[in-house]
Amino acid sequence: MAELVTTDTPAVAPAAGAPPIPGDVAELIRARVGERPAPLVEGLFRSSLALDRAPGPDSSDPDSSSPADTAGLPAPEAVPVGRLGGLPALPAGTAWPEAGGRPMQLLAELDCAALATAFRSTGPVGEGWPLPAEGLLLFFHDEWLSDFTGRGCRVLHVPAGAPPRPAPAVEQGAPVVPAVPVRAAWELSAPSYQDQELERLFPDDFLVAFDLAQDLAERLPRPGVRLLGWCDTDTGRPEGHRPLLQIGSGALAVDWGECVNVSFWISEEDFAAGRLDRVRHGFEVA
Repeated sequence: MAELVTTDTPAVAPAAGAPPIPGDVAELIRARVGERPAPLVEGLFRSSLALDRAPGPDSSDPDSSSPADTAGLPAPEAVPVGRLGGLPALPAGTAWPEAGGRPMQLLAELDCAALATAFRSTGPVGEGWPLPAEGLLLFFHDEWLSDFTGRGCRVLHVPAGAPPRPAPAVEQGAPVVPAVPVRAAWELSAPSYQDQELERLFPDDFLVAFDLAQDLAERLPRPGVRLLGWCDTDTGRPEGHRPLLQIGSGALAVDWGECVNVSFWISEEDFAAGRLDRVRHGFEVA
């Protein structure tokens, strides 16, 4: 097996804090790229949380199933972490985000303490939770998907405890997305061939990165909703950013037309600093 990392690139161990790689995945990587580049590939893996509907008292009834996507179900020990859709618990004095004079649509309200618990209790021992550990994260977006500059979304980090607040009354307001309670569990996330970090490891043969990414996509679960990790879709990657939250259209009872997923992106700089007020909007049209 040819090892296609350039000859002046030393073999290294995965970066400190990198998530553990299951044995079968490690074997797959070595079979595809060889022994020397394998640690470099493994160092690209990221931790994430897979979100799926939380089972209710009638969850055994097939007619009562939630619209949340069931692909890549979290582990049985998954933790309830909030909901998709519904009305936001916006504190008094916090303005409802707007786009083009219209109130944005709430896509998710997630409890930070519950997210941190899910990450720590279902993931690798000792790995730190990188987002706030208290309060709520509210994810809003412009349902018209009309701003291609990436400004059509907002993420608010607010204290918990405020009552749900209806959107401001306007002529063309965003309809409320039906609420879907969700749970979360840790999940490994691998880069795609579209991610430059993987492509750069094999500058002499793009097909190596492509084939490896396809192998990993077939081996690892692909949840309908993912927090953190790598991008699971063909959405354009804003340079210097990573996905914060990805929501497939099948996870919600919404009609986005030809749009099949919506994503929130954060710059590497803001992610390292814990700054959430400059996220970018992404979406993919089938």
